Amino acid sequence: MAPPREHVVAVVAHPDDAELMCYGTLHRYLEHGATVTVVVVTTGVNGVSLADRNRGVSLSDREREAESAASYEGSGIDLLPLGFTDGALVPDRQLVSSIEAELVRLGCTVLITHSLHAGPDHQDHLAVAQAAVNAATRVATCTTILHGQPHAPRGDFHPTVLVDITDLLPDKVKALAEHQSQAGRWYLSEDFTHHRAAEAGWSLAPVQAAAGRRFEAFETSLITLLVPEGDR
Repeated sequence: MAPPREHVVAVVAHPDDAELMCYGTLHRYLEHGATVTVVVVTTGVNGVSLADRNRGVSLSDREREAESAASYEGSGIDLLPLGFTDGALVPDRQLVSSIEAELVRLGCTVLITHSLHAGPDHQDHLAVAQAAVNAATRVATCTTILHGQPHAPRGDFHPTVLVDITDLLPDKVKALAEHQSQAGRWYLSEDFTHHRAAEAGWSLAPVQAAAGRRFEAFETSLITLLVPEGDR
């Protein structure tokens, strides 16, 4: 019997988080035949500063940007907004239940979410990571959890998995550029994107990094399912 098709679900806090954290990884899964869905928990409305609003940026711009980035080059990535308000997320019953319902409905096999050490990076990232992991423990199909590298440098992030995105890096830069409402943020810049993709390799694959390979980095949580002999 052929193994079931993977359904990779990235659960992220804000409209630009999936591109920042795992753009290349999601496309690698697509190349291997997986179904890929990005669940964006918040609207990102509070990520539009007063200065942004004064230059005409609106909530609809953030929503449109997320859709454009997800569909860049006709990728086939599905986008699912949950509509929470950003800035004050907590991993309470409402958030956990909302994420759990989607993981079950989608038949998630691989969950990608924020680091559990992402507090100073953004409080919403930490709340989403805690809620997503909580939810995944009750999703029978979910066997792998990947925690993406925080946007801001963190000394307590210790990657155990690298995904080679060398050929996808130019497309990742273009996808990030779709988020024009966030223009000027250092973590969205092309220079930082290249720097972080190079830095990730030096920790675990220095030979490949020296040869010019570029990566996205993750910590992992694995849920081992023990299948009774008669059910195999």
